[in-house]
Amino acid sequence: MSRPPRLTLIVNNDAPCPGDNPGSGQSSWSNRFEPYALRAGAADLWSAYFHARFNSPREVALFFDVSFQTALNWWGAVTAPASHIALLVLLTDPGAPGFFHDELRRAAA
Repeated sequence: MSRPPRLTLIVNNDAPCPGDNPGSGQSSWSNRFEPYALRAGAADLWSAYFHARFNSPREVALFFDVSFQTALNWWGAVTAPASHIALLVLLTDPGAPGFFHDELRRAAA
């Protein structure tokens, strides 16, 4: 039996990356927010989105094809949705990225 081809990643830390400007002033994501705080506040963030976009937990349940209890948990910030729901939101609501950006900016202030 033959093995499938394997991908090998070769890294050269000595060669500069294109567009690598040490003085560009860009800060890393880790300096902009705390990942644990984002995870801890995810349910509240999603709840705010659902309240802004939908009129009731029933609408959330129907739109995302989840149980009413799941929608109620999202609505009340008990739990946050899974990644496939996040992708669905980003693909179906052009205003979602702006909403989350504004909410995170407001929370960081």
